[in-house]
Amino acid sequence: EVVWEALEDAGVPANELRGTATGVYVGSTNNDYGMLIAADPAEAHPYALTGSSSSIIPNRVSYALDLRGPSINVDTACSSSLVAIHQAVRGLREGDADVALAGGINVQAPPFITTSFGELGVISPTGGIRAFSDDADGFVRADAAGMVVLKRLEDAEEDGDNILGVIKGSAVNSDGHSNGLTAPNPDAQVDVLERAYIDAEVDPQSV
Repeated sequence: EVVWEALEDAGVPANELRGTATGVYVGSTNNDYGMLIAADPAEAHPYALTGSSSSIIPNRVSYALDLRGPSINVDTACSSSLVAIHQAVRGLREGDADVALAGGINVQAPPFITTSFGELGVISPTGGIRAFSDDADGFVRADAAGMVVLKRLEDAEEDGDNILGVIKGSAVNSDGHSNGLTAPNPDAQVDVLERAYIDAEVDPQSV
């Protein structure tokens, strides 16, 4: 549904993408439906295997719309959607795709994940997100889905598309070893920002 809405908003008829090198890149983590099925496998439908597989999330879109580009699920925890968009940008640059549908989805079905995060002390007790702030006290979970339609800039201009923004550059890395598996590593985050600026050919002082 969200992919369809994104295409409508972009003014791109889905039937025009049929059979084309259109990639689908979806960020998702914590297979909630799979956990529900595992809790009572006797009640599971035979299609529960494909219905709950993370790889099928983008594949279902590619199948339904007959899209022939890469169809990739990305699971990098909290950064899944951003990394999915990074992969989409790379796919467009390298010619793997001519159009990319990229974004992410999160559905909170069983309570296990939220309660576990709560016991780990990583969920904000105040229910607020204060990224990069000294007052940050955790993150917030939510049900959400979002997709963007991406093209190479020259293609979007040639097609007369309504261009809402331009991704000038991106970068991805890992925190490596920090003071905990789920704890951020400031040095690694500075590194990925520097590489993103280099990729975008943007002076950080101008931001």
